[in-house]
Amino acid sequence: MDNRMQAPSPPTINMPSTPTLNKMARVRHQSQVVGEFMEWLQQQGYVVCRKYRGNNRFLPIFESIEELLAQFFDVDLEAAERERRALLEWARRRE
Repeated sequence: MDNRMQAPSPPTINMPSTPTLNKMARVRHQSQVVGEFMEWLQQQGYVVCRKYRGNNRFLPIFESIEELLAQFFDVDLEAAERERRALLEWARRRE
């Protein structure tokens, strides 16, 4: 029997939960297709506008394509960024 002391193993660090990033992965193909169409519309000079209640005025919206896609697919971009940062931190700690 070997009685030498062994170095303690590093603590196991569980991979962080990433529900938002998982959702983004599930809708990636659809989002890509819609995003490419929206880029094409912009290249053709089309502008996305919003009609305001009570009158017939349409005003351009200023959200980016990424923001519009996130709204459409119900993705919280801030949560996605937090999850990305948590994954990076997890990967650094495992090295």
